[in-house]
Amino acid sequence: MVLNVSPFDLTDTFECGQCFRWNKNQDGSYNGVAFGKVLNIKKEDHGFVLSDESPVWEDYFDCLTDYNEIMRSLNVDSIIKEAISSSCGIRILKQDFFETVISFIISQNNNIPRIKAIIESLCRQFGENLGDGYFSFPDAKTLACLNPSDLGFLKAGYRDSYIIDASQKIYLNQLDIDVIKNAPIDQARAEISKIKGVGPKVADCILLFGATRTEVFPTDVWMKKVLTALYGFKTLTPNEINRFVQEKFGNLAGYAQQYLFNYARINKI
Repeated sequence: MVLNVSPFDLTDTFECGQCFRWNKNQDGSYNGVAFGKVLNIKKEDHGFVLSDESPVWEDYFDCLTDYNEIMRSLNVDSIIKEAISSSCGIRILKQDFFETVISFIISQNNNIPRIKAIIESLCRQFGENLGDGYFSFPDAKTLACLNPSDLGFLKAGYRDSYIIDASQKIYLNQLDIDVIKNAPIDQARAEISKIKGVGPKVADCILLFGATRTEVFPTDVWMKKVLTALYGFKTLTPNEINRFVQEKFGNLAGYAQQYLFNYARINKI
């Protein structure tokens, strides 16, 4: 299958911190697993060539969203303009909600290589064997039946109990997914924060990458430093950050965060 979608850059999209199951090959293509399907995707002159023909990929890669219009709307100052220019190929993936929850719980106080290794071990142990060394992400029911001690092999530490708690709450319908995806953002944050160990930053990552709540702007210590360096702030409280990004970027704040995050990563800010 060939996707003709622009702007779209594989490296910008897969390595900007929003996903953890994609790996780059020597030919520039990427292999990954999403929604129980294995995919190789490669940029060719006539478009992006996909090894799998499932219709799930058009939605996963957010192909129907006009990113050119988003970039035009975000072009509100020279800083974001430069960030967009350096990372204009980013697309925010529409990922599986449960996988996003567990992945960003694992991401807490962790680096990307270790996050990817823990997730891969979890999938190998509890996911479906898809062949050729690939495994699906385990479902909530499978993980909900475990004890934290069953995850000791992951070496994920205190996150083990958070993974089990999230799995149980989602499997037992103790979270209102409709509220998370559609309610006013403060109400959605409160709902997702019912999961043990989910703080503001992880909650916003889940909302942005797992529920398409593009009005959120995930912020951790590093992202505060990025905003301070780029916009010249001396100090920033969480409320000040929220007010600043909402006034400047509005409902497109999530896209702005990805452009700024990737710009800072590339330029080692």
